[in-house]
Amino acid sequence: MLGWLIALLFLGWAVRLVALEGYLYEISGNFLGDFTRTAELGAPEWFTGTGLFYGPIFVLEYRFLFGPGLMSPGDFARLDFLLFGVAFACTWLALIGPSRPALAVFVLAAWLAHHMSVEAFANTAHLEVLELAFICVALLLATRGYEASAGATLGLAIATKTLPGLFLPFLAITRQWRMLGGAVVATVVPFVAVCWLQGISLWQGLYSLIYQGGNLTKLEYSEYEYTPRAEIARMLAGDGGTVTPDQARLAIALHWMIAVVTLALTAWFLTRVHIVRSRYGLFFGLIAAVMLVVAPSAHASYYIFLLPGWTAILAESLRVPRTWRTLMWWVALSVAYVFTGFDQVFFAMQRLVGFGIVVPQHWLAWHLPSIGLLLTIGMLVMLLRRPLESSAADELVATAPTRDQAPLAAEPGRVLST
Repeated sequence: MLGWLIALLFLGWAVRLVALEGYLYEISGNFLGDFTRTAELGAPEWFTGTGLFYGPIFVLEYRFLFGPGLMSPGDFARLDFLLFGVAFACTWLALIGPSRPALAVFVLAAWLAHHMSVEAFANTAHLEVLELAFICVALLLATRGYEASAGATLGLAIATKTLPGLFLPFLAITRQWRMLGGAVVATVVPFVAVCWLQGISLWQGLYSLIYQGGNLTKLEYSEYEYTPRAEIARMLAGDGGTVTPDQARLAIALHWMIAVVTLALTAWFLTRVHIVRSRYGLFFGLIAAVMLVVAPSAHASYYIFLLPGWTAILAESLRVPRTWRTLMWWVALSVAYVFTGFDQVFFAMQRLVGFGIVVPQHWLAWHLPSIGLLLTIGMLVMLLRRPLESSAADELVATAPTRDQAPLAAEPGRVLST
């Protein structure tokens, strides 16, 4: 009973926070954000209605929903809440299942109350929320054995924006061939169709999606940017607040070095672990976290991509006996969650004990999001390296035919769908 009370109180507070700061306060500004400004052609240096930007699905939304007025910015803002709910439901069913309903309510509240989720709603970060939904649907399908369908859904995430394309090489490295095939098909088909619709060549479309209107090589280091590139530039800028041209080139070069090293180490690591179906959550979470390291431009709302990985860490922690090691996982998970954006705890501390506001005031200066991101990657790597607790069952899952190959090979609720 106490668990339910805590979960419901937390959910009520989280819903109020999101409803106010993520929706009601934004009505007067017509939900202005990168997505709405670009779709309204208010940023012509990015997108003028011709060519490709963000991804094929964005172009389709612009041409057939936003442009004709069938959906307004407010409609997309409300749609984001539905997509976010779908993402959570799919992640929970994939990693934990219908059990532990009180914990599910608590974790849903944690998803909603995180500052980056509020940012995603407030700024109408529709494309990021849509990507998250596709990735989480893919996770559910993959854990159920529908690997080709899971890949196709990942392909739709890639067609929304290019950053999830990072899944493709890692699917190849881990020999997830059916998932990779589905992802490639679902990526290429919308791309080719939209290039034809926009009257551009495939090469022009590919260049547009990779270059992203200069995002690939630009340097932005305002408080809106949450990338290693921006972190380096802010450190170089110092108290002056600006970087010289040489410092800008250095920041960009150092970021690419970090990105390449991170990709290489992740690829090396994944060749040495066995990705069974019960650990797809950790695998998806790791790739999503690496996306934030590699991205040349990432805003606060991009950090919602960490939510499935955190839930996978939670699921793993619930499966093993309670030891000092699992206690350390819980502590690290809590720190990663707080440092990447749960600033409310420090406001509460300020009200209760008169100390705490100093932390949000130095959030980026103290590199807290980056520390939280590194902690998340470290936990995901450690858990993927951990020996399987129920090796026989997991090996059976690993070697069993997928549902795409043999629809009658397993029934819901049996070990093959864990």
